[in-house]
Amino acid sequence: MLIGSDLVRGSIARWKKTKTDATVLASRLGEGDRSRHVSGRQRQTRLVALLDQAPDPIVARTLLERIIEGNDLLGVNYLAIGARRARSVCRIHLRNGAGRTIGFGTGFLVGPGVVMTNHHVISGAEDARYALAEFDYEYDADGVDQTVVAFPILITPPPIANQALDFCLVAVAPTSLDGKRSIEEFGWLPLNAAPGKAIVGEYLTIIQHPGGERKQVCVRENKLLKYDESGSTLWYKTDTVGGSSGSPVFNETWQVVAIHHSGVPATDAQGRWLTIDGKVWDSSMDETRVKWIANEGIRISSIVQFLAANHASDTLAHSVVLPDRPPPDPRARHDERTANAGASSEVVGDELRLTIPVRVSVRLDAGRTNGANGNGARSVVQTNGAAPAVARPTPPLLLPPADGLEKIVVDQSNYDKRPGYDPNFLGKGKLSIPLPMVARAALKKKVLTFGPKRTSELKYWNYSVVMHRERRLAIVSAINVDGSLRKGTRDKDGDRWYSDTRIEGFQLEGDFYGQQREFEADRSKNPFDRGHLSARSDAQWGATTREAKRNGDDSYHWSNCAPQHHLFNQGKKLWQGLEEYVIDNFAADSDRRASVFNGPVFDAPLGTIGEDGRPIPSIDGKLHKDPTFGDVAIPKLFFKVVACVRRKKLATAAFLMSQEDLLATIDRLQGLPPLPQEKLTQAEAKVFQVSLAHVAKLTGLDFGPLAEADTIGDELLTARARPIERLQHVAL
Repeated sequence: MLIGSDLVRGSIARWKKTKTDATVLASRLGEGDRSRHVSGRQRQTRLVALLDQAPDPIVARTLLERIIEGNDLLGVNYLAIGARRARSVCRIHLRNGAGRTIGFGTGFLVGPGVVMTNHHVISGAEDARYALAEFDYEYDADGVDQTVVAFPILITPPPIANQALDFCLVAVAPTSLDGKRSIEEFGWLPLNAAPGKAIVGEYLTIIQHPGGERKQVCVRENKLLKYDESGSTLWYKTDTVGGSSGSPVFNETWQVVAIHHSGVPATDAQGRWLTIDGKVWDSSMDETRVKWIANEGIRISSIVQFLAANHASDTLAHSVVLPDRPPPDPRARHDERTANAGASSEVVGDELRLTIPVRVSVRLDAGRTNGANGNGARSVVQTNGAAPAVARPTPPLLLPPADGLEKIVVDQSNYDKRPGYDPNFLGKGKLSIPLPMVARAALKKKVLTFGPKRTSELKYWNYSVVMHRERRLAIVSAINVDGSLRKGTRDKDGDRWYSDTRIEGFQLEGDFYGQQREFEADRSKNPFDRGHLSARSDAQWGATTREAKRNGDDSYHWSNCAPQHHLFNQGKKLWQGLEEYVIDNFAADSDRRASVFNGPVFDAPLGTIGEDGRPIPSIDGKLHKDPTFGDVAIPKLFFKVVACVRRKKLATAAFLMSQEDLLATIDRLQGLPPLPQEKLTQAEAKVFQVSLAHVAKLTGLDFGPLAEADTIGDELLTARARPIERLQHVAL
């Protein structure tokens, strides 16, 4: 299938651009220590994968170091995991309309009822129309042929194919041709969007159907040679032949890192391909005679990124990029000997009575009227072992499309009408909470002022912001929250952020965050999300749904945004749930109202390292300049202060959230010392409760009357920051 194609010529051209010799490169990489090639991001990604396989952090860290050191000793479960992964790999059997075989390839399940293979194997509906996905075409442990299980490949929903990335996604029928087997028996291989899932020098594994033969595996002599850092390919030394196209390429943690698609043959000075014995290869020879010097795969991270950016609402892509559930455990194999389990017989008088299980299936065939029922549904009555009455199964029910982003609309003509933060929101007199003031002398000089009156308070609907002139980030974002008037889809993501025209040039905007789509996969170029300070869910309340949406939309200003590591931003439910928990449990006396203050902690001290190897915010440490990404300083800590009325008095709770350990995984970040690798665990943003005095000291802010309202803070003043693992740990 590959011989003479533009595909191989393209692979040769890309390999030549690397200006390397595969044999020399493989020799130079050698065996053993790979640490000089592994990045902080790769280390973290691999650890997360190992923690899934070995929940014991000590075992996971030991395995990680063995991989990095090139230690070939692996747990015996490595083989068991590989056998489980192999269940999801199938032979792609290409046929014409007459049922004749026209070629083979390899594919693998990547979602419920979704197979991935190469574009040059299946390029669209015409190639898929008569094709089959055949599983268990292999020998068992006794060398006996397994029973092949064939599933029709469907053309509805339409295949998703891309020639540049040489991949195709197709739907597979939920039931095998003989009606006995379910596609879910074979599980699927989740696709991890993180780039760089394999380390240069690491051995890769390909599970494949070479030349359309039984399933085979190459577990050695398959070293990862090189990444195309500016493109979507990688190269490795692995034994493959034609028919291996579309095979999954695994790292030593059994993650899919690439889809195999082509080889790089040795050539002479005239560019002619050479055979393994040094002769010039021609098309009369079998392609197994070609001397392949390297193989080329398409990086999975590039494919997932493409799907997320271009097909996020497509059912096929959605079930791959955002699966709603983990794959089922495919360990249990179908046993033909138990296919008739449940059948029984007995003799009663002169009668032989047989009890045979009967299965009744109702298949939905939307849009068609040629079934037994005029409404498009057809029913099948089938006994165990009998062939189904329907020749070709109907398409599987796949996940519905992902919801689109909600349109955000901000009227920028009436900033002077916005009331901003209300100090008397919880009450007047002793219940009044003024907007926090900047108390630290050095910070006062950095406060941004604007307009004819040189004010520092940017007023919005339900909240206000005070900006840092040089950092172009908020010093504090203060918001009033009325839990009884919340309305609309306040937890839905928006499609646009707005620049505040009053302070143009003094807010960190989209040119820094880049085109970070909701589903973007490769975050190495910019791992930072646009993180709300005052949350949309807090702002979106009002007398009517329309008013509430206006107020929620107003939170989408760059002035109310700060760079947060994407894992921080995507896993911040605990952080955003703090005010919700306080309102639900402590704010009854204030009619479910609260005032909330959010912001970054600029140049926070480095955290002290806890027993789990992760930083704990330090209150009394020496200030340490925030690390930089490009020319932007990134906050290590964020603060939140929640205030309400309890027993007719102000009550408050203060929190810090650290993203310091997440920042430590970013290679391009400058100015942050590495964490001790021997204690490395899964990085995550952590929440801590502290005293309000701690927050005031770190931020240089004066919170006025709240200082006396922090009754729980007295217990925390002499203690380290207290981790909050669950909202029930919050004290007020």
